[in-house]
Amino acid sequence: MDGFINVLKPPGLTSHDVVDHIRKAFHGIKVGHGGTLDPGAAGVLPILLGRATRLSSYLLDFSKVYRAELLLGLSTDTADSFGKVIAQKEVPSLNIQVIERVLDLFKGEIEQIPPMFAAVKHKGKKLYQYAREGITIERKPRTVQIYSIELIDYIHPARIIFDVKCSKGTYIRTLCAQIGDALSCGGHMSFLLRKEVGKFILPDSYTLEEVNNFVINEEREYLLPMDFLFQGLDHLVLDQDKIKSLIQGCSLSYKNLFGETSNPVSAPVDEKLMPVYTTKREFTALARWKSDSQSSFVLKPEKVFKTLEELR
Repeated sequence: MDGFINVLKPPGLTSHDVVDHIRKAFHGIKVGHGGTLDPGAAGVLPILLGRATRLSSYLLDFSKVYRAELLLGLSTDTADSFGKVIAQKEVPSLNIQVIERVLDLFKGEIEQIPPMFAAVKHKGKKLYQYAREGITIERKPRTVQIYSIELIDYIHPARIIFDVKCSKGTYIRTLCAQIGDALSCGGHMSFLLRKEVGKFILPDSYTLEEVNNFVINEEREYLLPMDFLFQGLDHLVLDQDKIKSLIQGCSLSYKNLFGETSNPVSAPVDEKLMPVYTTKREFTALARWKSDSQSSFVLKPEKVFKTLEELR
């Protein structure tokens, strides 16, 4: 079984807990996840099954959308509600206009220092392991992108609910603390819901109980196809000989491909990823255009998902 499941992770479970749960439901099938979600958070967690686990790296670059609640006035050592309070300040008089102006300051590129209670590794050891030992490691700032940030509600005097669309590597806990500091009172993230990971969206997600019921009833509506991540992108449809060449690791020149596919070949772009299908519309491989020294292009196989035997 190969493909994706859009799981609604409940609070209280780690991402690995969800993987273990799915692994027990699908005996003998390789299982992975497409982006860690904090144990206390809920929301979209893409699960990868079988050969789809080889696509995990492509999920990392997807933008993500979160709904977060920021509790002002209390700063914690984890920047969320599970940590120890390390500072307390009076919350100033606020209104929606003031809050929106501050949120606007965080649009675009911003720098963040990863929190000590994070899974980032330092010398082979995760930061939160150092933190639990009372050791603080110097961390370098990282640049992340905030594509949009929108105030959803302000609950006087100290709760702000907002939606944020951001790039990979963004710590929403840290963002909450940064917003709190910008409002001169500090704060921490008291709630987090992940609404989107690329094409995986909250309304289309399934609870673990629903997935279990699908498996018991031998239903497949939860299973997203292997090419789900790439649907709607430019693609190539190749005949069997060309597919076999890709499977065997051979590069194909643009000149040889032009006019031999069942769909017109658009002008190649260096490093552009191309899903590759057979004439029977079977998703077979991912390939990438590469420019060569003669200012022409070749299509190089990057991931192959079919064997020669399966094509016969």
